[in-house]
Amino acid sequence: MTIRPRASLTASQLVPQISPLQQHASRSFSRSAVCQKKGKDRGAAAAAGGQKEVAAGGRSKKGQQAEPKEDKPAHGGDKNRPQPNAEDPFDLADVEHSFGRVSEKHEAQLKLMRTGGRFNPDTIGALPVRPDKNAQVTYPLRELAQVVVKGGRTVSIMVSEERLVKPVQSAIMNSEDFNQQPQRAEDNELELLMKVEPERADALVKRAKDILHRWREDVRAERHKRDVVHKKWKDDKVITTDDKRKLDKDLQKLQDARMGILATKEKEVLNYIASREGN
Repeated sequence: MTIRPRASLTASQLVPQISPLQQHASRSFSRSAVCQKKGKDRGAAAAAGGQKEVAAGGRSKKGQQAEPKEDKPAHGGDKNRPQPNAEDPFDLADVEHSFGRVSEKHEAQLKLMRTGGRFNPDTIGALPVRPDKNAQVTYPLRELAQVVVKGGRTVSIMVSEERLVKPVQSAIMNSEDFNQQPQRAEDNELELLMKVEPERADALVKRAKDILHRWREDVRAERHKRDVVHKKWKDDKVITTDDKRKLDKDLQKLQDARMGILATKEKEVLNYIASREGN
């Protein structure tokens, strides 16, 4: 019997043929993200990859220059705040700007207290609400409901969805400022009603003094930030000892002027509360 030599297979014959249906069902690796390892293996792989890039002179695997990390905005993200300038150390525009921002914040709080107190729609609307009790995510009440004062003694809270009614009720009940359970309106299940409770004069005085105390603390904190800058400039020999002494005096004058404004503001607020109590 003659044995025929076996024909050699071509590369195309070695690859199994895939039907169009199988090709569609199979995973497309050109479009899918690379599967990452879990747990420590994934963290180790990421760290190793980062070390390789650093060792290559800060270049990525494609040979491109690695982008530097974006610097976080200084001073709480206030992009408009002037920065201390060592070339002009006696320019205190950054401190004046910060004092102004602090004043705007606490002036707004005092205004809310005088125009409706705790039951001002803005105050109620700022309460944090947690729609899902199993999650830590919260939203301002104003994003979930509409708050309107009705008739002077009632506040209406129109909730956008039925599932949010109980979370809104809980947020108000758990608030130290209100501590009352809003009642559902008889003709609308999405409407909650709050009873406006007049505040006693002593409670208003306490709230006003708390706001003014935080205001003073914020002023001192902003001044301290600039103190740290002066010390660094002195240590780096950017300014002389005499320069630092003069800068500290100028900074103290700014703080004293701001504290004087606060003392006047406190008298105005307390007089307002006393006059309202007398009427």
